Amino acid sequence: MSKRKAEPSQRLAKRRRGVPAFGAETEDDRVNLASSLSTASAFSTRSVPSTGPMPNLSVLCARSFVTNLRALHETRDDWEITLKWLKLMPDNLVPKLFAMLRSSCPQILTNAMITSYFLRGPSIVLTSDVPAVNKTTILAIAGAGNSLHELHLTGFAKFADSVFATVLPSMPSLRVLVLRGCAKVGSATAEAAARSCPLLSTANFNYTAVPPVALVPLLKNCPDLRVLKLAGIPNWTDATFAKLSSAVFQDGSFVLKNIQTLKLRQLGLSNSSVNTFLACCPNLTRLDLSFTHVHRPFPGVLAEATIEKLSLTSTAISGVDVVALISSLPHIKSLALGALGGGQGSSVAVGNTSAMTMTDQTLESLTDVLKHFEQLEKISLVGNTKLGVTSRRGGALEYFIQCVGRKCKYLSLSGVHHLQSLHLTGLLPQDAENQPPRLEQLILNNTGVDDDAAPYLACCSNLVVLELAGTKISSAGLFSVIDTCPKLQTLNLTSCRSVSVTDRRRFFEAWKHNSEET
Repeated sequence: MSKRKAEPSQRLAKRRRGVPAFGAETEDDRVNLASSLSTASAFSTRSVPSTGPMPNLSVLCARSFVTNLRALHETRDDWEITLKWLKLMPDNLVPKLFAMLRSSCPQILTNAMITSYFLRGPSIVLTSDVPAVNKTTILAIAGAGNSLHELHLTGFAKFADSVFATVLPSMPSLRVLVLRGCAKVGSATAEAAARSCPLLSTANFNYTAVPPVALVPLLKNCPDLRVLKLAGIPNWTDATFAKLSSAVFQDGSFVLKNIQTLKLRQLGLSNSSVNTFLACCPNLTRLDLSFTHVHRPFPGVLAEATIEKLSLTSTAISGVDVVALISSLPHIKSLALGALGGGQGSSVAVGNTSAMTMTDQTLESLTDVLKHFEQLEKISLVGNTKLGVTSRRGGALEYFIQCVGRKCKYLSLSGVHHLQSLHLTGLLPQDAENQPPRLEQLILNNTGVDDDAAPYLACCSNLVVLELAGTKISSAGLFSVIDTCPKLQTLNLTSCRSVSVTDRRRFFEAWKHNSEET
């Protein structure tokens, strides 16, 4: 007898439980956003003539080889000759060629081919995107030995901790170790790196299972460590961090003087644990605390550091505290303040702006500070849904774009729903010389802009990437933008209902066709 169907109210409750908290980390955040984009995304791209220097001969030869590899692979005699030449390739050219092959034709790369010809040279990069890579491939890396300086293994979520720990003892000269997304990497691998790789300058354990206490030998035995990335490790809490703290940080004389980059994104750490860590890193330049439980700034801890990159996305820091903190960081180059107030543990539902702490008043105060920061190149205010609520015409958003946004190379206002076309008037020429904005990437997804924004966007002649997904802009408006933006290579027109579905992925072709007709 068939089971009775769930009541409508029960089904609705199940759907609600499946909705993530606003600003909370998702699968896209955990591993690789670029590789997991929906196939419904409508990116239109084109190639523009290069204005840079002519590539050297080795690069041109590598490109030609990759282009013709399929044809060579189909003829037995040609393929055997090709493999002989690959064997003779100098070690320093192997990483570059292998990168091109992984990108262009990964299905041709067999396990035997990879282990025989490409696991050599100063750098080895393997990703889970290459179907042939298996446990045997990883273990074969040990043969690279003392000549290997960089090892990048990304996305191998199914391989055991012992697999990675086994290969490290043969690499005493290793400087860079990246194990991002290798979900089972844990204590054994971290301890093997500490014992066998004393020259490490970069350790990337993002989205692994390395517990805090496993870092004790690494921090003590690798004095040259400059980059430490620990994002998205599920077992990092204040309680587990206390074991690391008592073993290392309680000693007031212990200082990580060479650490310049520290990534603690998506860890369950609060202010006390983060402050303890930062106090031992006086020379930080890049810090990521996004999606943590941090709710108070640390100006005293960061006062002596020269912070160039700071990410506080979806933390519960108040607007007043953010402005005070940024005021003490005049050397900032990259700043991410997305969805402020969301917090890692927030239960705020999607679309509820009540918890957001970035208001128009806060943005105005922040603009007063940032407009004097000459080194600022990149800023993200994604998901700050309170912006523009109190001043839809002009106001804080226009002031920010005019004084700060136009001076940056990268600006993201994605998800700022109240952003209107008129807010972009700050992109118009500001002086007699008609200097265009510096913007190379402008992200306006899911905002309120429409065709009225076209004259302002057309002023951004340096644009390379323009994202307008979910907006009301039409083909007519976009044609005028492309006319004046010769460097534009990428358009995101996903869910732009005023652009025909057939044109969203081939919009540059549609623009060319329209130009020829007119």
